[in-house]
Amino acid sequence: MSPRTPVGAVESLALARDTLAAAETLARAGFARHAVGRSYYAVFHAACALLATVGLAARTHEGVRSLVNEHFVRTGLLATVHARTLRQIAGDRNDADYDAAATFTVDDAAEDLERARAFVDAVAAIVEEPAG
Repeated sequence: MSPRTPVGAVESLALARDTLAAAETLARAGFARHAVGRSYYAVFHAACALLATVGLAARTHEGVRSLVNEHFVRTGLLATVHARTLRQIAGDRNDADYDAAATFTVDDAAEDLERARAFVDAVAAIVEEPAG
């Protein structure tokens, strides 16, 4: 861990990567609905890692999205495509967890996984940036 990385960022990023691996395993096993949910949590934990780099934490999932937009997207540190990913995957996770009538295909899970991977990679580039 570099001296400029606050405690929590590295751990949250590790959890994001672990959760992404779980989502990939679920998708390969055909559990699309559950892969969608895990994809969201990979993004969520990566977003928490990002916030930790500036000493912030949020009490709610919406708070995480709001703080990421305010401190990283609006300042240009994180591309706007990632703000859309955070919002879209949150909606998908909500449907996957709470809407029994919602259906998710393997393609849906693959799409969310691809977006989640890109988000986690973008966050990792910020969190793991060498001090200097």
